[in-house]
Amino acid sequence: MAQRRNASPSPLTLFPKPGRHWQTPLWIGTLLATMAALITAAAFELELLGPAAAGRVGAVAYGFNALAALALTTLGLGLTAGARPVALSAAVLALVLLFLAKSLPYLGLLWCVLALIIGFALSYPLARSQLKEATINHLSGWLFIMPALLLMLLWIYFPAIYALWISLFKDFNYLAKPEFVGLENYLIAFRDPLFLQSLINTGWYVAITVPISIFLGIMTAILLNERIRGLALYRLAYFLPYITALTAAAAVWRWIYNPNVGLMNWLFKLGDFRWLANPTGLFKLLLSPLGIDLPRYLAGPSIALLAIMIMSVWHFLGYNVVIFLAGLQSIPKEYYEAARIDGASWLQQVRFITWPLLSPTTFFVLIISLIGSLNVFTQIFIMTPTGGALGDTLSVVMYLYFKGFRDFDFGYASALAFILFILTLALTLLQRRLFNRLHGSEREAV
Repeated sequence: MAQRRNASPSPLTLFPKPGRHWQTPLWIGTLLATMAALITAAAFELELLGPAAAGRVGAVAYGFNALAALALTTLGLGLTAGARPVALSAAVLALVLLFLAKSLPYLGLLWCVLALIIGFALSYPLARSQLKEATINHLSGWLFIMPALLLMLLWIYFPAIYALWISLFKDFNYLAKPEFVGLENYLIAFRDPLFLQSLINTGWYVAITVPISIFLGIMTAILLNERIRGLALYRLAYFLPYITALTAAAAVWRWIYNPNVGLMNWLFKLGDFRWLANPTGLFKLLLSPLGIDLPRYLAGPSIALLAIMIMSVWHFLGYNVVIFLAGLQSIPKEYYEAARIDGASWLQQVRFITWPLLSPTTFFVLIISLIGSLNVFTQIFIMTPTGGALGDTLSVVMYLYFKGFRDFDFGYASALAFILFILTLALTLLQRRLFNRLHGSEREAV
């Protein structure tokens, strides 16, 4: 019993007993990581606060961030040595110190995380012999994904957190001192008529392009899945528009819609009809011969926005066709052979075999199309650079681009971006829930 108690180390032991061969290098790793975190945090505070950082406020902020860097380093070393209580205490301490600093140290926090990784990388090989096999497997997996994770932290997650932070400021343009206003930018957005107009335009774009592109993609994929002569050439013809640069394709379609020399007016004998400068609503245009005059909010998408939708469906159809073709080719051929033996027609095979088994692929294409449609920007910016005659083609992404890079109001633009993110996330989760409920009811019926 005594030998067993001596063999099992205490979970609160952060470092091994004196005399172990890796104790000194572990302390060296701790020292190097801590020094890197302190130096970079200090450099960040001087950059953020300017020459006035020599005052008491700058010194206090630097002190809090330096201690937070030390706590983050201790967190890494505690996790490496298996001291979970120590690691948890260090994590709580780091969060408290960063909160007390009353600032979000973007670059400072980044370098603190890098210091944490340095401490982990220096101490892990030396502490490997003291860890359990399951712990070694988990930590080895983290080491393999560390390069990709660092790039994601640097280029995705830290900019997103920083954008969320600056969305709480007014007149954030890197030229003057911004004013902290909390959630005021978000409240202003829902009283902004241009933002509401862009939200309606984006809604029309999603409601029309997504169902049409999915329907055409499925039908085209089913036809291209048949054994016909010249099948490879047909598949290439449908996929070729997607591999064309979107900016180049939009520029070509802008020429096609040109009222004077465009191909569209010449083909349909429409004279000088202005496709991209016509704010008339589609429903209003269709119902006006019947004497029905609709108000603007019921007039539907404008002719200019409809022209952009046609171009978008044409461009992205090839991607949907390729995805649906992959889904169709994963369906076993035996199902169709058994259906033909039972006398099922082609439409019945599509209805009872293809469509149910293609539903996971359809759900994937639906999510991708929804996210892409909510973030539509390039083709609208190329074909209607000002957002249409009366803002009738202005999308949410285009409007936040104008607010950020034309009006230099990055705080308000970041708030608009996060509103769009919340909207996209909510619609995605709603579709996922409906998809799971539909498939759950189908499994119960079976």
